[in-house]
Amino acid sequence: MKIVVVGAGSVGTLFGSILYEHGMDVTLVEIRNEIVEAIHKDGLKVTRGDSEKVFEIDITNNIIDVENPDLIIFAVKSYDNITAAYDCLKIIGPETIVLTLQNGIGNYETISNILGEKHTVIGTTTFGATQYAPGCTRGSETGEISIGEYKGGSSERIKNIAEILRSGGFTVNIVNDVNSLVWTKLAVNVGINAIGALCRISNGETHSIESASIIQKMAVEELMKVAKKKGIDLDYNSLYDHVVDVTITTSTNKCSMLQDVEKRNLTEIRAINGAIVDYGNSINIDTPINLVLTNLMIATETSYRK
Repeated sequence: MKIVVVGAGSVGTLFGSILYEHGMDVTLVEIRNEIVEAIHKDGLKVTRGDSEKVFEIDITNNIIDVENPDLIIFAVKSYDNITAAYDCLKIIGPETIVLTLQNGIGNYETISNILGEKHTVIGTTTFGATQYAPGCTRGSETGEISIGEYKGGSSERIKNIAEILRSGGFTVNIVNDVNSLVWTKLAVNVGINAIGALCRISNGETHSIESASIIQKMAVEELMKVAKKKGIDLDYNSLYDHVVDVTITTSTNKCSMLQDVEKRNLTEIRAINGAIVDYGNSINIDTPINLVLTNLMIATETSYRK
């Protein structure tokens, strides 16, 4: 079973290490030379809890090196989806499946428009990770993956992917309505990421600091208004409570958007809060809180990327 992980950032390297440790034929693909060189030289260092391990995992900056894989896991940032998808056209075989577990919404649509629905599958994950140096990742000790067909239900290919990932060391759930999970995770990102990045605070502080929690609640409420009008099946009565629970269980974590700001990278604001603004505009629902958060994050990016 040949697996390619496109993107050797925090989540990509964590997933690659888990697959490699469980005997899978896995290769990382990464365009950033500093990461490729670090892993070639010293291996991939992954810390989970009290355990630190070094993996002699394959990595390349030339996607042509890994033609016709069985499974491609998309682990790039959402703003790199188009470039990465066109690169995958160079290696995709007739039976290759591409799995996106990325933050935000719109990832499946972008990828499947280029690679085709027959090749593309969507899911979510509860794993978290931080890449604190090239080739060095700190990841959560536990986590799960949930997958399903974009249009609902399961299928033979979903069952096959689940078995591959289970053999690769993951706990995998097959769900009938994967989009509800995508939007539930989006609610968490909407409530945490931009606030954490703009205020330079931990996940827990986005709720425990009262002034931040006011904005958090309003941002999530806007998401719920948009999701209801779009007919997304969510547990609306407890969705905000779920966001709060995540801030508590991950209270000491830095969200991925804050990590991006600290590294002076682009963020995924456009696929998170920005997506709520775009969807709201398309169905005539005002989303002023998410509009402000989106534009403040874009202004922040602009300030350090001039």
